[in-house]
Amino acid sequence: MNPPALNPALGELTMPGAPTVTLSNGCACVPQHYLQFRHDARSVQSLLAEVACDAHSLLFAAEDGGGVYVQVGLIGRENYERGAGARPLKLVYGRKWRIDPDTPSSEIVQTAFLALQKAHEHEVRELLTLRDATGARVSTPLSNHLDLPLMAAFPELTAAEPEPQALDRPLAEAVREWLSLCQFAQRPLELLRCEDWGVDGAALWVRIGSPPAARAAEGELAHFDGQVLRLQLAQASRVEFVFALMDALIHCSNRRIEEAFRFRGFARFSRRNDPARIAQLSRQLRPYARDLRRPEFAAEFQRRNYDTDASRAPRWPSGALARVNAEKLTPHRHLSGHLPQGYARAAA
Repeated sequence: MNPPALNPALGELTMPGAPTVTLSNGCACVPQHYLQFRHDARSVQSLLAEVACDAHSLLFAAEDGGGVYVQVGLIGRENYERGAGARPLKLVYGRKWRIDPDTPSSEIVQTAFLALQKAHEHEVRELLTLRDATGARVSTPLSNHLDLPLMAAFPELTAAEPEPQALDRPLAEAVREWLSLCQFAQRPLELLRCEDWGVDGAALWVRIGSPPAARAAEGELAHFDGQVLRLQLAQASRVEFVFALMDALIHCSNRRIEEAFRFRGFARFSRRNDPARIAQLSRQLRPYARDLRRPEFAAEFQRRNYDTDASRAPRWPSGALARVNAEKLTPHRHLSGHLPQGYARAAA
């Protein structure tokens, strides 16, 4: 017996006359590009209820004056409290990710995935500390809480000072010194291996050590303990090294979310999926040559695609942003696609 056909879910409608596609496993379905979407807070909540990640990550969907949004909540502890005592658990929230009513269900789930990755990245950026070489004070220079307008006003305060093109000592020795000033979530960092300069620069392997007793008792961030990070340096620079270290930490965090994220039990972003087989499935779901031979459906499909694309065009801004955008658009007299609403009048 063939598997049953997949039916539209809450917030989904089948286009009139939409054809079905029979997959290689015998299942019949209407592909998402033949669906219409009318999502609201309730339908988005229904989708998020079928997402799993980890026990400390929550997903919310609601509606306010700006429309429907997805938001991440993380159960954790105060990153800036580095004392020897136990820290109480707290719930913190990420930014709101807006969802248009006509957003495909798959894209809403992918928005949840991206929101989770970025919320965890936000935490990672607060956990890499740099100690002042002349004192004992530490800070989080690559966190998201720095005063960007102030930094832009005084760029000379943060500009990297020129460094010599070549080190006057072995790279491994310099890296160990740089590492001695860094910690991640109060864990020491150890250089395991250093491959000196080749065509692509230098490669480093750095291991995250064990936390102090108070942090170990909390069990917080245990998935980072013992992790080995691979860093690629384009030049022998302390500045380059710190940024490469952060890149490696974010990569480690992102990979964990990729493997942990599930929708209806399916690990969409796991590397246990074969890209070649995903491509094969994508081709099966797009028999446009067959389906668009039906004139009545082809007209409906193209009209709805046009209307959806047109609805995404933003309103033309005013003031300085309008001038900046006009300078970029003016040289292109024959752009296809949908121009911002009101741009023609503004350009005239």
